[in-house]
Amino acid sequence: MSENESKHLDTRKEREKALAAERRRILGLPPEKALDAILEHPLPVSLVQSMAEEDLYVLVHTIGPDDALPVLGLASNEQWEYLLDMEVWVRDRIDPLAMTQWLDRLLKADPDRFTHWIVNEQRDPFEYYLFRNIELKVREYEQDPAEMGEGFYSEDDVHYIRLRPYPAVGEDQVHPQQEARDHFLNDLLRRLAVYDFPLYQGLLLESSTMIPAEAEEELLRLRNVRLAERGFLPFEEAVGIYQPLTLDELLSRRKPAAPAGRNVESYPLPFDAAVLPEEANLFARTLAQIKDEPALQRLQSEFAGLCNQVIAADQRQIKEKAALTPVVAKVAGYLGIGLAHAEAAAGEQDPYRAVHLLQNCLLADIFRVGYGQALALKWRAERWRSESWFTRAGLPLSFWGEAWLGALGGLLVKRPLYYDNYASGVLYREFATLEEIQRTEGVLAEIMAMDDLLALMGAHPPVEKSSTFLTCQNLLLTLWADHQLGLDSDPQTPLPLSVRQLRLFFEALWERKGERRRIRDSLRAAFLAWLAERSGLTPGAIGQRLGVTLHGLFDQVENELGGVAARDLDPRFVQLFLLHSEA
Repeated sequence: MSENESKHLDTRKEREKALAAERRRILGLPPEKALDAILEHPLPVSLVQSMAEEDLYVLVHTIGPDDALPVLGLASNEQWEYLLDMEVWVRDRIDPLAMTQWLDRLLKADPDRFTHWIVNEQRDPFEYYLFRNIELKVREYEQDPAEMGEGFYSEDDVHYIRLRPYPAVGEDQVHPQQEARDHFLNDLLRRLAVYDFPLYQGLLLESSTMIPAEAEEELLRLRNVRLAERGFLPFEEAVGIYQPLTLDELLSRRKPAAPAGRNVESYPLPFDAAVLPEEANLFARTLAQIKDEPALQRLQSEFAGLCNQVIAADQRQIKEKAALTPVVAKVAGYLGIGLAHAEAAAGEQDPYRAVHLLQNCLLADIFRVGYGQALALKWRAERWRSESWFTRAGLPLSFWGEAWLGALGGLLVKRPLYYDNYASGVLYREFATLEEIQRTEGVLAEIMAMDDLLALMGAHPPVEKSSTFLTCQNLLLTLWADHQLGLDSDPQTPLPLSVRQLRLFFEALWERKGERRRIRDSLRAAFLAWLAERSGLTPGAIGQRLGVTLHGLFDQVENELGGVAARDLDPRFVQLFLLHSEA
């Protein structure tokens, strides 16, 4: 390479880096400032056309499609085509209203270029659009133009056209968008007649003879091909991203060689370890260890494609950058879970396994390994539920109490979710780390152990009506209180307590430890012995499976009732014991 070529290459790289930095800055600005920054840039065309189609799409919607006409005028033909691919289709059908709206915007953005583009690069979809919106009649020789009918007009006194009316929205009410459609299409047809009159005539004739079902099917096929290159697969293919993959299957597959694609700034990947947040997951931390710039660019492109596939599988409609945040977090989270699972399996044998996997395996495969961990937990919960004691007893999920219900409910939805209980501002969210899956697995194990214990005890829901909402905690505690008070003539069915009985049991429950009361150690031991007698398990087996759970149950009793005197017990605020409805 000559010295001049080397300098030219260095200059080009510097310009690309400067454009990349400017793109990231603009995409992070508020809408009005982003528009001003683009229009004030010394090279606005280069700036806009260097953006990935996904970035421009989000930017246009962030600014507002009608306010972003100057940006649309700077966009490339490929970026225009992507906008139409994303906006004018509803599943596998073209939305004529949306197509009119977006074609009108592009015409306003750059009339001359649009006129040339629509009849050359977009001829097939445009002919389909004309077929849906125009009625054509060709006047025969010596035929009176008056015979054409009302509303027909012609540019050459031979080809007479009339715009098809939109379906009425009510009795004698014209569709509100029909006037805008008529103005746009009449303007475009006049431009085409001036631009190339023989072409104009040919378009009218060809559009009137097409078979619409075949044309739309072919347009859909081509659109799917274009979007599939960016990860937007058809739904039936995209959902394959949720098909679990085992670690052995992952290690047997290798990433095919592929060139780096265009960076999608809307799907940011943290490359620099110095700027990683403290809560960064394993995927981000592993990515920061890779210093090969071409490899990072390939990963960025692959990550964007994976996000797009998840968007297609979830059937989301992403029009704003804020809507991308949960998608990016979801994909990065399950990638981190997949890497963590692989590292845990390797142990000390391969300390760089996560880095090797990122470089040698498809991110989609790593995602499937991570998602498989959550899915395996969901399947375990579903299998247990179908055979559980509480299902046979006809009890609702609320029987397990708020915390356990939250974790269990997140596993039993169509796609498993983590019960966050508003710790990060939401009740449920996607799993983000392997530790969250393990934590949920521990909760499920506690629920299953409690269910087994109640089944072995032969427990039944109460027959008598209670004023307290039934949970596994108050069922178990009431059975024990009945035993302590000698009320367990039927030891398998709890007898709701009266206020007097509750106070009697309550007074014998406590001992003083310093400034606070706690449940007597002798009663704790008696409770464990009673469980062993009723279930047929040994105290050691119960302690091993439910020790933490039972300890937490007694802590809950102490926290809620430890500071209340027996005479002050108000049945309205007692939830840990079943009480008579008259109480």
